[in-house]
Amino acid sequence: MNGIDHQTLSLSPLLVGLNMDELESLVGAAAIHQFRSGEIIVQEGEPGESMYILHDGEVVVEKKTGDEDHVELTRLHRRGDFFGEMVFVDVLPRSATVRADPEAMLLEFPLEVLRLFFEAHRDAHLSMVVNMTRVLSKRLRAANEQIVSLKRGDG
Repeated sequence: MNGIDHQTLSLSPLLVGLNMDELESLVGAAAIHQFRSGEIIVQEGEPGESMYILHDGEVVVEKKTGDEDHVELTRLHRRGDFFGEMVFVDVLPRSATVRADPEAMLLEFPLEVLRLFFEAHRDAHLSMVVNMTRVLSKRLRAANEQIVSLKRGDG
């Protein structure tokens, strides 16, 4: 199906626990995009209306530090890594810019697609929310460690 590796995607930290029917239904509703090196996928400050899962390639997540400067927050490079999940939680603008580096194939899940999927697959919805919470907790712990390191002067 469109060259999508469902088996590997089933190991995504977001999708663990979904059965193959749920996974195929969700992935089947995704829009698939190929981004060239340097192409912006989401722009900091813009409204967020979709979540993305990495299928191939790599993306860099950056935050503005000034008018022209950016700092790299992280790189996502494993199939199944995801970003844009904050659209589930709040309606605030995107908190960072994500761009392909060097290139990336992504599955895009607009909020309406997710809403319809969740209505039809209640157990999958719960699994994904729990999985997302675990990943957000892990990311928060890593950010806390970076803050401590910066305050000590090691970073």
